[in-house]
Amino acid sequence: MLGMVLAVGASVAWGGSDFVAGLTSRRRPLLAVLVGSQVIGLLAVLVTLAVSTPGLPPGDAVAYALAAGLAEVAAFAALYRGLARGPMGIVAPIAALGGAVPLAVGLAVGEHPGVVPAAGLVIALGGVALVSTERERGAGPVLGGLLLAGGAAVGFGLFFVLMAAATEAGGATWAVAASRGGAVAVLLVAVVVMGGVRLERGDAAPLAAIGLLDIAANALFALALTAGVDPVVSAIGSLYPLTTVVLAQLVLDERLTPAQGVGVVTTLAGVAVVGLTGAGA
Repeated sequence: MLGMVLAVGASVAWGGSDFVAGLTSRRRPLLAVLVGSQVIGLLAVLVTLAVSTPGLPPGDAVAYALAAGLAEVAAFAALYRGLARGPMGIVAPIAALGGAVPLAVGLAVGEHPGVVPAAGLVIALGGVALVSTERERGAGPVLGGLLLAGGAAVGFGLFFVLMAAATEAGGATWAVAASRGGAVAVLLVAVVVMGGVRLERGDAAPLAAIGLLDIAANALFALALTAGVDPVVSAIGSLYPLTTVVLAQLVLDERLTPAQGVGVVTTLAGVAVVGLTGAGA
């Protein structure tokens, strides 16, 4: 049960981070959003390391975490660009389908969360698709937005798998720190190649919100992996579009269609099924 609760917390934090990032990416360059938010997140996790001073992780844990960081930053780049170019209500749920990647990997290597929890995950992900549908019939993202969302899904799926391996090998704190360090290193190389990036004073608040919410989500997700079944935790973590939709209603005064209302109920029902039947798996 604890793993599921932590995964839900990660999902909420990721959804909030992505909502702010989607809005910010519409007025600021993608690289500026990525660099600013990722660096802030890295500073936060370095403070945590300084306070907790855990022992050094083994080399394989660092390797997995660095690879997870590369997958995550690639996924964020695709997602933020997709959210800026296409309808958020379509791009977000497609990207959330990355939760199916670790479930498929788990099944391939012989991990079985159970028929009922698996059904709950399918129901929940189906609810995400419904709750994130566009308000206007016939609306949809351009082909570029679809491709970017698909790329983000693959990247997030790989991040879930690699982060699980890093956490198992070296613990949650080092897994988060090394993955974020790898992401920032890649972004700094991109800054050099692109000839620099310009940050404005007004960028501080949204970039801090994006970075801190994201690093909090990563930490909650890593902790959830130590307390739950990996495929279940990963799939619940992928329910972040639900938070994005709720924030869009509260902040942007968007309203749910009947299909979206059904999606909310379906998503909550799926999460409840997983919690009641998969927590003890």
